[in-house]
Amino acid sequence: MDRYQHFCRIAGKTWGINRNIRRLLYKTVIERTLCYGAAAWGHNMTSRLQKRLESIQRLFLLYITGVYRTASTAALQVVTGLQPLHLQIQQDATYARVARARSSSNCFTVISSPTDYERKSSGIHIHPHNFLLQNQISFVENHIDSGAKATYTDGSKTDEGTGSAYCILENYGIIASWQGKLDRSNSVFQAEILAIRMAIEAASSLHRPIKIWTDSLSSLMAILNPKSHHSMVREIQTFLLSHKHIHLRWLKDHVGYLGNECADQLAKEAITKGDPFLLPKPLSYLKSEIQPAALSIWQDN
Repeated sequence: MDRYQHFCRIAGKTWGINRNIRRLLYKTVIERTLCYGAAAWGHNMTSRLQKRLESIQRLFLLYITGVYRTASTAALQVVTGLQPLHLQIQQDATYARVARARSSSNCFTVISSPTDYERKSSGIHIHPHNFLLQNQISFVENHIDSGAKATYTDGSKTDEGTGSAYCILENYGIIASWQGKLDRSNSVFQAEILAIRMAIEAASSLHRPIKIWTDSLSSLMAILNPKSHHSMVREIQTFLLSHKHIHLRWLKDHVGYLGNECADQLAKEAITKGDPFLLPKPLSYLKSEIQPAALSIWQDN
């Protein structure tokens, strides 16, 4: 009730912040507060609790829209595009149960198993004193198409699926390559990281300096993060520290570098022609599965 009163002080029917800001405040402050701890109680949604949540949400919807109090709650939800609070809480509870508690969930007729999704690694796997990857990763080295032997990686995602690839070029020709076909549920970040990992594994048996070029800035930033919880990123970090001759370099994409263009083409081809490679779904995909089911229930009701 205190938050509702604070809300009323900054937003009246004819004065104060505009409706878009009111809606944003509701989504980021009020809704997050009401959804706190949903993992513990959100699955046991009784009709009495639904009505209580609806009456709370209605107060804020009236102040967001500024309409008469005779307007129905269902109409207010449609006008503002804010789904019933109990559906949002059930979504949060499902995500927390699968992603954090690693338990199966059957909500909104969607069966979610934790084994299908990525699992975040915990703890610190490399002591900060030994985390010296700054010497092996660079964002500033200029790339020159000189014909010298070099490795290029890339990932691609379309409506048809996700592909990952790397290629090794020498004298302006491909002398070796790898293509992996991922599931369409996998993200382009997973494809980029996988390509880097496979390229590092291929270079690990060599005993001379190797440069692996990628246009994925997010991948390199993740590898440089000593606190990363991504399991494959951690594998790459460990691999690099034990193979000092391998260096990762960043280059701009779509500026005409031959190796980068070849890797990009191979990654796109991998969507249909690559060797099948099984990776768990990203946790972001879990949300994309839950949300449509919740919206469908909202529309049916």
